Amino acid sequence: MDFVARAGAIIDRAHRVAGILLLCVLVLCLVSMCQLVENQNLQAEMNAQRIRYPVIVVPDATTGVYSPTEEDRLIYLFADFVTQSLNSYTPANIAQLYKGLYPYMGPALQTDSQPYFERKVRDSVSDRRSSFFVPDRTVLPEVKKRRENGVEFRDVNVRGQISTIVGGTLAEGSPMEIQMTFQKVFASPVNPYGFLLTKYYEKLLVNPLQAPKLPPAAAGNL
Repeated sequence: MDFVARAGAIIDRAHRVAGILLLCVLVLCLVSMCQLVENQNLQAEMNAQRIRYPVIVVPDATTGVYSPTEEDRLIYLFADFVTQSLNSYTPANIAQLYKGLYPYMGPALQTDSQPYFERKVRDSVSDRRSSFFVPDRTVLPEVKKRRENGVEFRDVNVRGQISTIVGGTLAEGSPMEIQMTFQKVFASPVNPYGFLLTKYYEKLLVNPLQAPKLPPAAAGNL
């Protein structure tokens, strides 16, 4: 009889525990449903606020939204490619960067710039010289279109900050303007930009005398 009584007590206790657990599950389900409804309401309110989000208009600004053409996008990408290849380098990758840019140069610039590139690579390696160019992203590059003898050219001006590091120490840093001329060619898998670099000139805006002296053959073209 004692065994039966103890077994009954254990079963009764198990039923009470099961009931408590079931009640906890029901409460958790109710809380979760309430939280889900609240989240849905908040999401709906956020969507409504986003639709009614105020637009800030600069006084005297021109109406409309600027949308660059496909050619403009390619010019900006090509300008970034050129300026970074020539001005953001380390002794370990400078030769590879110039090698990657070489096919995108016009024939005359390829010939005239070769001695300059060789000397710059040699100086970078011997002096442990690195450089880093940060273009000014607050303004778009200046682009002027022109045609000469049936050939289309784009004169592009880019401004930014150039920093030189020698032996791990920042040697100098100054704003710089880069003037380039791109010749328009047919885009292809070999040249997806559809442009060739035909002229390149750097001008330091703080002290132009610090600009690198180029060999006579490359002057005016690089």
